[in-house]
Amino acid sequence: MAIPVDSSAPQGPLANVGSDTAPSVRPYAQASRDPRALHILAKTIYRELRQGGLVEEDVMSVAGELLSLVAGDMKDRRKACETTIGPSSRPSR
Repeated sequence: MAIPVDSSAPQGPLANVGSDTAPSVRPYAQASRDPRALHILAKTIYRELRQGGLVEEDVMSVAGELLSLVAGDMKDRRKACETTIGPSSRPSR
């Protein structure tokens, strides 16, 4: 007997990301140590975005937003570190 599938529910490896039912473990923790796994993850995300109806320009916008989020996190972490241990000994640019 086939199990009915809710076609409106998200599918694929990103289906539970950001949801209350997402596992508490870090599913991509091992991927960060394997460049091949990161490449596969990127291709999977790209395919899902394209299959979801995004055109190339939209995918580029998403990529830019992701980079902005990462850069913001890094900046916040650097500020927190400098507040805790003092300014970096690196010369300013």
